Amino acid sequence: MDSRQSAEGSADAAISADLHGTVLSWNCLAESLFGYPAAEAIGRSLRDLVLPGELDVEPPLCDEACVYEGLRRRRDGGLLYINVSRSAIRRDPAGASYILYFKRDVTHLKVARDAKLVETRFGALLESTPDATLIVNAMGRIVLANSQAARAFAYEARELIGEPVEVLLPERFRAMHVGHRSIFSQQPRMRTMGRGLELFGRRRDGYEFPVEISLSPLATDEGMMVMSAVRDITDRKKAEQKFRGLLESAPDAMVIVGRDGRIALVNSQLERLFGYPREELLGQSVDILVAPRYRGHHAYHREGFFSQPRPRAMGAGLELHGQRRDGSEFPLEISLSPLETEEGLFVSAAIRDATERRRFEQTLQDASRLKSEFLATMSHELRTPLNGIIGFSEFLIDEKAGALNAQQKEFLGDVLASGRHLLRLINDVLDLSKIEAGKMDLAPESFDLRTAIEEVCAVLSPIAQGKGISLLHRVSEEVTTVTLDRHRLMQILYNLLSNALKFTNADGEVSLSLQREGDALSVQVRDTGIGICAADLPKLFCEFQQLESGTGRRHDGTGLGLVLTKRLAELHGGSVRAESEVGKGSLFTVKLPLVTPSP
Repeated sequence: MDSRQSAEGSADAAISADLHGTVLSWNCLAESLFGYPAAEAIGRSLRDLVLPGELDVEPPLCDEACVYEGLRRRRDGGLLYINVSRSAIRRDPAGASYILYFKRDVTHLKVARDAKLVETRFGALLESTPDATLIVNAMGRIVLANSQAARAFAYEARELIGEPVEVLLPERFRAMHVGHRSIFSQQPRMRTMGRGLELFGRRRDGYEFPVEISLSPLATDEGMMVMSAVRDITDRKKAEQKFRGLLESAPDAMVIVGRDGRIALVNSQLERLFGYPREELLGQSVDILVAPRYRGHHAYHREGFFSQPRPRAMGAGLELHGQRRDGSEFPLEISLSPLETEEGLFVSAAIRDATERRRFEQTLQDASRLKSEFLATMSHELRTPLNGIIGFSEFLIDEKAGALNAQQKEFLGDVLASGRHLLRLINDVLDLSKIEAGKMDLAPESFDLRTAIEEVCAVLSPIAQGKGISLLHRVSEEVTTVTLDRHRLMQILYNLLSNALKFTNADGEVSLSLQREGDALSVQVRDTGIGICAADLPKLFCEFQQLESGTGRRHDGTGLGLVLTKRLAELHGGSVRAESEVGKGSLFTVKLPLVTPSP
């Protein structure tokens, strides 16, 4: 009987091979067991066809019969556990040597042994775990399923024992899963299965649900097995879907980034802004969206955010530029918010193209510069003839210049007063434009505060006396000498005192008080005037606002004096506050740091 006849007469899968392992015969049961037709198997290496080299351990070839068990791989990738009966070396009628193998599928016996082993060692432990947990042996057969797993997949626990683990997957994933399982068996280590993939479980009734799976290798006396912890993440997926919906409805471009700087999620607005399709961005470093010259510092800023996560505007005071897919750059505004998830801390970034805003700001800067230049030119042109009018008016009103009647003196007095008022107005407008353009520099100096106050009061005393108003001033001994911009302080005092005199009736009182409060000079101007309506208080420091007095009558004026006072105080690093009660008067408080900051 030749080798082929011996193989065909067997009740088991019978295979004959020469001493080099080349298949000589392959019976129909071998075709059924391993999935290879005889025409494909004969002439091929036995190891290439049926033995997974990384798992197979065969006794060495010798002239003796032997029996052993081992793991084999089918043509479709599935694994079997088989009993092998190998005969001694034989010779066919032609004198050629061959070996006859009889192979029987004993997977069910192996599963039973494995199930008994793991039930004894791990059964009680797995029942105490909150997750659905399975133990799968080297053939991919379930040898233990805890009650949580049985409930999750709607099976009885005993029904799962011996089944391929793929029975718990939708059919469309089963073939692919066999490949993933094979890869894991080659490099077993703890890991999350299918990271970046959509994984689904399948219940007994066919219902599918999203899952997250953690794998751990498990060394046992029966060989390496795999413990799988399965978690139903249906609720989390619903929450993620709702979050994605909110993200898509946001008006700004949005990107979610992990601590490693990798992009986890983007919305369609970001795709349009940067010109990338979503699939090209997910998993990439967020630096792909940053102009190359900023990338070196971007990682440092990102680490700083994760070390102290809080909502904030990114790049305050910095120039930030993004880069589109086509390489073009554009200025950005970015707001950052920390995002706590089950997977750890992420950062949510809202991104806005700042091109139009920057262009508008540049236009405003240009307009401000042109306005300043215009006002500087016009002030010179206006002040020259105005100084002449004031000078000649002062000369003519002087009695030594000639005799004038009362009406002429009155007219000249009106001309002089109007000229001086107009000059102050021109000076105020010019000072405001300088402050807005950032061209006003402070000149701090040490000076005697009492002397400066007396100079201001000397100018305003005739006005106070003419209206029958008492003008009082008091300086604390702590601040007799200060270091400030003397000229600008006198402007502040003049504006506040002249304003108080304007709105105080005869027999009223205007007082000036200066004292030290910590490291600041506190200036208070109090009057017993008509007061200011509550509705008008917010308008006090706005240009060209006409305010209503306590009597309901609007008073003439440009409002520039108080505006300039506020701007000058802020230029010193100080502040202005106003309080008022109709019919009882007003109180203005200015606080100025005694050490003037550098401009």
